[in-house]
Amino acid sequence: MGPDPFTAVPTSGPGRGGGLSRRQFLALAGGMGAIGAIGGLVGWPRVVDLVTPPGTAGATRPSGRTLVLVTLYGGNDGLNTVVPYEDPHYESARGLLALDPHTVLPLADGFGLHPQMTGLERLFREGRLAVVHGVGFANPNYSHFQSMDIWQSGQTDPTSSGWLGRWLDATGSDPLRAVAVGPTAPTVLTGERVQGAALPLGPLVLPGGPTEQALYRAMARTGKGEPTLASLTAASAGDLLTVNDRLGPILGRTATANPLHRPTTGTPASGEASLGIANGGGGLSSPGVLASQLSLVANLILADAPPEVYSVELGGFDTHADQTPTQDKLLSELDTAVSAFVDAMSTTARGKETIVFVYSEFGRRVAGNASAGSDHGWANVVLVAGHPVKGGFYGEPPSLTTLSEGNLVFTTDFRATYATLLDQVLGVDPRSFLGVSPRPIAFV
Repeated sequence: MGPDPFTAVPTSGPGRGGGLSRRQFLALAGGMGAIGAIGGLVGWPRVVDLVTPPGTAGATRPSGRTLVLVTLYGGNDGLNTVVPYEDPHYESARGLLALDPHTVLPLADGFGLHPQMTGLERLFREGRLAVVHGVGFANPNYSHFQSMDIWQSGQTDPTSSGWLGRWLDATGSDPLRAVAVGPTAPTVLTGERVQGAALPLGPLVLPGGPTEQALYRAMARTGKGEPTLASLTAASAGDLLTVNDRLGPILGRTATANPLHRPTTGTPASGEASLGIANGGGGLSSPGVLASQLSLVANLILADAPPEVYSVELGGFDTHADQTPTQDKLLSELDTAVSAFVDAMSTTARGKETIVFVYSEFGRRVAGNASAGSDHGWANVVLVAGHPVKGGFYGEPPSLTTLSEGNLVFTTDFRATYATLLDQVLGVDPRSFLGVSPRPIAFV
């Protein structure tokens, strides 16, 4: 096994009238962890009309594009995701972890996709999938937490704010411009003054039975001369009740909307149960959890909801043991969800302007370990999918023979991918949010 995954190891390597107010919507988004079904609003009053005044929905969308971040927690093995199967050193370097070259899905230039990624292979052929090689940063470490902090802050000396959180701060945005699907908003959507909203999966249900709900409604009534805290508590409860009364019936009628047109196996986790799997716990995610998140996002985009950025996540990639069956399941989930999402986005003009960005905190070591797994590594691949994407390969593939501590050495600064997203998707100058000026990569 490799170093303790919790220890950083420095290296020498490289609206409408009567609708909801924003305060009410945020009470729904964060107050109860219970808004997964809002994704079913397709075909009913547009979400944008419920959360913004008429005529203002598109006022803060300078590029007209939407960004969807897909975070793979645990450190996905990029070397067996985008496989250099024609490299003569691949099989000898990987040992038992090497994939059978006859099963790899050929792309170009001696590279292919993992056998479970047939949907993304199709997107590559259609010119809607870009692969960025060798993405990472100087002085990497083996810590999940520090590496993800670097990726989400966009700083090699990570700060408390995320690179998109700083974008929220600087653009004077309200939180509805960036939404995370999950129990909490990740660091990437956290600014010093503005934080993105979180929309957990699950139905909108008031706590308790009829008696408890009656008491809850009583608590929401305010009177003159109440202490400030009691007044604020009552106002918050009132917001939630308003949301429940106005949106509850709609959510109940539309909860089965499925724009991805993909059946799910098992029951996607919600509430507290999703927290551990989504944030990269060692076990596999519940079947369909990523498809459920992206289905919610698809419904919101197709309903012309206001967010410009969405964040979803899939955990379980920390494959120290028995990597092959684990990665088979996870990459199948990723492939099915992302390819179906991109297809769903082809049905509207706004959907066609959606870009999906898939990344993980680090790759895996080149050689396998004694447990048929792989330990924490460095450089990795990034996948970018969508109709505006200029498909193909970008960046220099890392060498399989010139390694550092048994790891792939990065060839593409991770902030260069962010520079492209800020410039071409969000329509802002990247330098203000990254602190450096990396040359953008022309995948959009």
